Amino acid sequence: MNLRHYRDLIVRAVGEADGKTLGLIVGHVMDAERAKEILRANGYGVAGLSASATAALVPQVQPTERKPLP
Repeated sequence: MNLRHYRDLIVRAVGEADGKTLGLIVGHVMDAERAKEILRANGYGVAGLSASATAALVPQVQPTERKPLP
């Protein structure tokens, strides 16, 4: 989706009486910020870098390198 779509989504959400959509958007933003904090704590990214750019710094793991869950 493009920037205009997200902007329109937010404008419509602000105008809703129940605030449900706006609450969902806020939840997504909070989750992205938390993910960015976790990645930075593990040595990825720097201040000012977006969540997606920070996530892109994490090296990909080959399927054979993944450890099975206990």
